[in-house]
Amino acid sequence: MMIMEIVPLDYLNQSPIIPLALSALITFIIIMQCFAKHMIFKVRLLLSFLLTFAAALCLFFHKEIQSSTDLWINFERFGLVGIDILVCILFFTTIDLSLSNEKLHKILTKSLDETKYFVLLDKKDRVKEISTLLARDIDIKPENAIRKNFFDVIENKYRIVGLNGEESSKKYIKKYFEHYERKVKEGENNNLEINILDDNARHDALYFNESPIFSRGKYKGRILIGDKKNEETLVGMEKELSDKNSELDLIRSRFLTILYKTSDGIFFNNLNDKSIWFNDILVKRLCLNGNTVDSNDFYANIHPDDMPLYKDVLNGIEEDYSITYRYNTGAYYVYVKEQGNKVISGNTIELCGTMSVIDNYRYEKTDTALDSVGSEPEMLARFKALQANDSVFQVVYFRVASIPEINEKYGRGIGNMMLSEYVNFFKQTFVVDNYIYRTSGLEFVAFITNYNKMEMLKSQLRNDEQILHASANLAGEKINTEIYMGISYSNDTPNPNDALSNAKNSLKIAANDNYSSSYAYFKDIR
Repeated sequence: MMIMEIVPLDYLNQSPIIPLALSALITFIIIMQCFAKHMIFKVRLLLSFLLTFAAALCLFFHKEIQSSTDLWINFERFGLVGIDILVCILFFTTIDLSLSNEKLHKILTKSLDETKYFVLLDKKDRVKEISTLLARDIDIKPENAIRKNFFDVIENKYRIVGLNGEESSKKYIKKYFEHYERKVKEGENNNLEINILDDNARHDALYFNESPIFSRGKYKGRILIGDKKNEETLVGMEKELSDKNSELDLIRSRFLTILYKTSDGIFFNNLNDKSIWFNDILVKRLCLNGNTVDSNDFYANIHPDDMPLYKDVLNGIEEDYSITYRYNTGAYYVYVKEQGNKVISGNTIELCGTMSVIDNYRYEKTDTALDSVGSEPEMLARFKALQANDSVFQVVYFRVASIPEINEKYGRGIGNMMLSEYVNFFKQTFVVDNYIYRTSGLEFVAFITNYNKMEMLKSQLRNDEQILHASANLAGEKINTEIYMGISYSNDTPNPNDALSNAKNSLKIAANDNYSSSYAYFKDIR
């Protein structure tokens, strides 16, 4: 009876449609709020669904309840009142949350208003909010800028003369942003530079960081936050940038000069994309297929017994490191001493350093063209590759005689010079792609793949064998040495594998004192 006196009887006899409509409305409001805030208000959402469901049940069974006992009738009446009360509570808490967010929005906007050039644009580039700082610079009141095109607002004081450093005008910039939703993507940030000119022909620029606004996947506008750079600042920035670029160009030039002129093996191991870059020295000494190699392919050629130690060193690198291991060049293992440093730049992690290849097949460094000549294992690898091409090539086996006598009389430096001069001459004249190799102290093998050069060699050999005589003047004294040469073609015999031995046998015959010439073609002596 006390409750009946507090709550009017007419209100207790309300239709379930009213609580159902109210609970459905608050459910819709909460769902929209979830979308707007990109989060789920679990408690409010669950309670609103339960209230809607309870009101729907009351409406569905309303006639049965009204024809039932007084207990069920009163239960329905007070249940509907309870739904109304809970809907009101939900409504006020939701409004309070929205007001709190509005307060936060105002605090953030005020902070931007006093410190930055800030503008909020709708999808048609009309101003929705603008900072006092920016409005003051453009000589317009913030309220007068609302709902006006942003570029029209700028030209209240300035004339737009460019966009992102490119010459342009307000008309073309408006056209560029006309269908901006087709160009911009959700989540990306862009830099925007609007070049302006004032009444005194002074060049300035408005720099903004642009953040597009999307709602349910649809473009709604963008926020621009930035600053203004005057002509002096721009000139200073350009000069500083120019100085930095000049400095970087100088560093780049120095680095490239050292990189391509050094005789040391240099590498860069990128641990992010799992690739290793080697300079040409290492490509040749390690018999690699190119300057850039997949790191897993490189690691696969490290001796299996050395790989665990190599991995331990790589995993434990803090700054610099040094390790020696065996590497398979394809024909044999060489010892590689790797020294380097870990370099971290942004998200990129690299190992940079040098590799020293200890190769028992290579001869002592001479600082002459001899250092660029390949070794016997490389020669065998190239010979195999040429055979796979099924094209006719020529094998030239030659020996530069009298070098031991020259070394003894004039010194090893003079002997190396004589040897180097002839090897370099032969390589430049007859050989393509550096297909020349040293097989012993005085003997070399060259592969000639160009038919015209094969004929040139034949012609010069028959012309009094002039190319088989090397000479040099030293302090008025002439130094001479003789060259013996054996030549074969890859198709001299049915089996192409014989070409190398055929050329070597031809060299033995040419070097025989009883043979009438200093060169011999296998096809002429077989």
